[in-house]
Amino acid sequence: MNREQAKNLIIETFENPFDKGNFDDFINNLLKNFDRSKALEPRGGIQVITQRYLDFIGSWLRFFLKGVIEVSKEATETARKIMLLREKHRLAIIEKMGRSAGNGHKVLENLFDHPILSVKEIQKITATTFAAANTLVNKFVELGILSEATGYSRNRRFIYKSYIDLFSEGENE
Repeated sequence: MNREQAKNLIIETFENPFDKGNFDDFINNLLKNFDRSKALEPRGGIQVITQRYLDFIGSWLRFFLKGVIEVSKEATETARKIMLLREKHRLAIIEKMGRSAGNGHKVLENLFDHPILSVKEIQKITATTFAAANTLVNKFVELGILSEATGYSRNRRFIYKSYIDLFSEGENE
């Protein structure tokens, strides 16, 4: 199993609701290179787990837990960056948008669930006219919160790039 397959197996097993088949696949792949016939040995009339097997399981457990710790640290750091970005943009909206700050906050909160939007979608979020939504979008662009992604003059899509970029930081390291 290559690294990408292992990563997908872990995601399938631990980021979805429990599925016995996925869990069994995970365990079978985890123990694939170990001869299970050497896991037990007779001692005093009973079968006991060998030290070699315990060492093998211990090394895999340490490997797995290191991975859990690493992913947890990354998730915590990403969450911290999201909170800082949100606060930075909330302050910019308060300081620079005047009377339209209320609708600005509605749009900002929506961007965390839908980081790519059109003016029509912002119009629905704010329950305003298309012209008012377009003005709001232009203010977001001026503040550096949104950027136009299509290059078109009609049917434009705007992206919350600074937010999306948080999820790809470190991938190419």
